Amino acid sequence: MFNRQARPGALLNQTDNFIQLARLVRLDEKPLAVDALTEINPTDDGALATWLSTNFKDQLGSNYLPAYCGFHPASRLLVRETLNTKRFTEPAYLPGLIAEHTKAANPREWMIRGLHASEGTVMTVEGVPRPGLLFGVPWDTVREQQERLLSVGLHPRRLEVGTLCLLGSLGRHLDHSGFVRAVAVCEVEYTQTRVYVLAKDGVHTMPPLPHGLLSILETALKELGAPDIIAVRQQLEDPPEALRAHGRRLVRIINRHLKPALDHFELRTGQRIDTFFCSQLPTKLEWLGQALAASIELDLAVPNLDSWLSNSGLNVDTGGTTLSSSWLATLSLVTDLVPPHAQPQ
Repeated sequence: MFNRQARPGALLNQTDNFIQLARLVRLDEKPLAVDALTEINPTDDGALATWLSTNFKDQLGSNYLPAYCGFHPASRLLVRETLNTKRFTEPAYLPGLIAEHTKAANPREWMIRGLHASEGTVMTVEGVPRPGLLFGVPWDTVREQQERLLSVGLHPRRLEVGTLCLLGSLGRHLDHSGFVRAVAVCEVEYTQTRVYVLAKDGVHTMPPLPHGLLSILETALKELGAPDIIAVRQQLEDPPEALRAHGRRLVRIINRHLKPALDHFELRTGQRIDTFFCSQLPTKLEWLGQALAASIELDLAVPNLDSWLSNSGLNVDTGGTTLSSSWLATLSLVTDLVPPHAQPQ
């Protein structure tokens, strides 16, 4: 009764477009068992509370439920930058870089890290300036998310920006599969799209594109003559083949910005991109990611989740449903809870 690790726990990943939830059957169990998966609207607190009370009815109440959580705040920064690690000891150095990229008024009130572009590990004071990833998120944003989780009965043992977990897991999976080309990774948020490239010299970043899922819905609203955004989304969630065939028209507003950005990367680096991975679209709208890949004439990367789960040491009971690619980011939040020998190489 005193073994806290024997308790079940929750897995939660929140994006602009969905919240994915799963139950961790026992935190001390190896391999880690995951079941009772669901995806809900991020604004529907009632659905979140109902799912938690249904799946943890014996644990919720006077005690908080342990949880491993990911989120994707709009204020987060991840940008490739030449970092002078010798200056990391200077109090103003990293906040100054944050201010340059974000125009933040109080960059000292951010959680800031310099990361290796290939391994994703935290940089320390070392040699000459080198390319790295400048990562930051305001502490106020972190605290707000923590309070929201506590309000629904979850105690976050860990709260991570899910982008980092996704890029790390996807990169390791592609390396394990023998893939050698560069891969474009898009996080399609509600009002913008973030673009990264996994290349032989690590992660490259691009400025956010000014359109996201909302722009796709607004385009579909005009194309389909639907009465409102809610109605058009319902049509897109259950599209007939004729609508799927016209998917490129629905995503063309993102393509207008994405294709030049990827072309510029290839011209600047000499590295060829021939695969595309799309993240943060709800499961019922993932076919729009396929349309976006086709519109920029790239193959869509569809990770073999069975192979990835086996290598990661996770035992996932899907209840007979097929896991979509969007679950890669969510499940990546708990891969370090399994024995080291089961981690992907």
